[in-house]
Formats: sequence, structure tokens, C-alpha cells
Amino acid sequence: MKASVIILSYNQKELIQACLFSLSQQCLDEGDQFEVVVIDNGSVDGTGDLISRHTYNFPLQYYYIPASEHSSRAIARNRGITAAVGKVVIFLDGDQLAGPDFVYEHLRVHKRAEGKLVIGFRRYLPEESIDIKELHPGWVQAALSSSEADERFRLMEYFSENGSVFRTAWHLSFNCNFSANKDLLIQSGMLDEEFKGWGLEDSELGYRLYKAGGKFIVNKKAMTFHIFHPSEFDENRYAGWKSNLDYFIKCHPIFEVQAQSILKDFFDPGVRKSWWDCYIRFEKVVRAHLSYDGDRLPVSIIVAYTGGSELIQKISEEAADREVLVIDKTSSSDLDIFCQFIHEDYDVLYYRQPSEEQLIELYHRYAARGIAKHDIFR
Repeated sequence: MKASVIILSYNQKELIQACLFSLSQQCLDEGDQFEVVVIDNGSVDGTGDLISRHTYNFPLQYYYIPASEHSSRAIARNRGITAAVGKVVIFLDGDQLAGPDFVYEHLRVHKRAEGKLVIGFRRYLPEESIDIKELHPGWVQAALSSSEADERFRLMEYFSENGSVFRTAWHLSFNCNFSANKDLLIQSGMLDEEFKGWGLEDSELGYRLYKAGGKFIVNKKAMTFHIFHPSEFDENRYAGWKSNLDYFIKCHPIFEVQAQSILKDFFDPGVRKSWWDCYIRFEKVVRAHLSYDGDRLPVSIIVAYTGGSELIQKISEEAADREVLVIDKTSSSDLDIFCQFIHEDYDVLYYRQPSEEQLIELYHRYAARGIAKHDIFR
């Protein structure tokens, strides 16, 4: 299978060069391949010249879009989508390093089923934590030990590592690390070019892909590392973000989209509640609106030391009657993906190799609701 990695860049030539270098270290299955499509959104720092002076072990397309009053992230990424030749489009920001399994982990999902929408994750590198100009073997291990996880990792610990458990997963489909079938992107109308500035054009696309029948898969193994650079988060950016939220809500007069108004407490400088608190309320309000009661009933617990079709069948059967808590103790399997392919009446609450502390917390939480069954697969 072939993927097209679409990278958006603007006046960050050193960062995008490091990003491209990280992509040169990808580990793929035999027969898989990828190209890179760089969309330069009006840079004046010599980004194009720097890229042209180097050779890469993957095909690279470079497009320059002159800056204008109409410039936007949506327009730039749509240019990348139309130029892409891969079956799968993977979005990546130019200020990130791609882990060596980045492309492999996106394709691992798409090769197993059509119509999946893969949400990857990122960690934030502290200043001067690694030398981005010379990424020696083992840089990922150094980055993991020093970097900070984005808050979606916390959401998975709180809810599940199963994308279908989130009733608002579409809001979490950030284009810094996200993939979808190219045909589905085009059929859905690609990104809405009325979004201006920064923020939420990707979440709105995620919502339309979801309404078109796409299924979200979260894959924390599809990892990127955000390179430290001076923050651009000022009140103007928050104001623009809020303006895009208002536009998003206006476009879709439907309850789950309207419920995003809860997030305004994060954008509003007079309130400025944490994103975490606002998002938890948002997700719970949408769940209540959908009248899901599985999270109040006893659960089945399955601890898996081995995978296989028999295990998947058992999980599916249990999920027809009640929520299933799956503790994945396998050393290597695709259980993390296959659990997200199960769509029964109740949620499959999946956790891979939880820490002892997290495991104790999970058992306390679900024991309070009642445990209907407890099975171990060896």
C-alpha cells in the first residue's frame, strides 16, 4: 500500500529539514511505500532552496503557495490532497519529528479495513532535548524519556484506547498526525476553506468524515514529536480559534456540534478553564444526549496474554450484552486495532499494558459498578 505524507510548512526551514530527515528513517512492511508532499504556505526564509539541495530516499513533491490575504491551512492542505498519489493520505506538521514506525502504524490500520480514520499522537520535546540536526539511532528513546505527552493520552487513560468509545472522536482528529483514505477525503469535500487562521478546520473535516461513515481508530504507536520553538499562543490566536469554533457550530446545527460551546470556557481569556476539564464535560454531555447507559452497568473483564480469532469472537459476544474491559498483556499482536473494529451495543474498553498503578485504578473503578465475568486468555 502507498501513502502520501502531506506536510504543511511556513518559515521553519530548519524544522522541516529535521522532519524530512526523520521520515528518511521509516521502517515499512515489504511492498509498502510512501511519498512526501510539502506544501510551503508562503515562506520567505528559503525553505524551498534548502529542500532542493538535499536528496531523499522517498519521492518528494514540493509546492509553493504565495502568501495572500486568502492564505489558510485548509487551502494549503487541500492542495496537498489533490497532488497526492497514495491511496492513504497522512497529515503531518513540519515542526514535528516522525517516529520510525510512523508511516507503518498508519498503514497497519488501513491495510486491515477500509474507511478507517486514524488518529495518531504526539509528544512535546523540551528545548534542546535532542539535536534535531543530527538524529542518531536511539533518538526516539531519548525523546520518550524527556518529552511530555499531549492531553489525548490522558483521555485514553480516562476513557479507553478505543476510538469508538469517544462520542466526540471527530474533535480529536488533529491534522498534525491523522490519516484517511484519499478518495474518502475528496468525496467528503476535503477541508472547508472558509476556516481562517489556526484551529478546528481539521476537527470539522473529522466530523464530516464521521458523518460519511468513517470509523475512528486511535493509535498511540503512530507517534510524532513536536520540536520546541517559541510559542505562538497569544490572545490573538485564542480569539481566532474561538472565531473558527463559532463558524464550525454555525455550519452544523446539530446537538453534538453545538455542545462544543462548552469549550469556549477554554478559549475565553476571562474564564480560561483547562482544556482537559472542558473536554471531559463536552464528551459526557454528548454521551448523555445519546442516552448511552452502558457505563452504569456491570462489566466483563478479559485479560489477554495471547491474541487470535477466538479472543476477538469472545470480546464481541460479551459486548453484545455489556461493556467489556480488555487488558492487553500480549507482547505483540494487533489486538489494539481489532478491538476497535468491534461495533456491538456496548463499548469495548481497551487498555494495552497498563501500569500497575493504572491497573489498580481500573479494577477499583469497575468493581464499584460490578464485575459480571472475569476471563483470562493464555
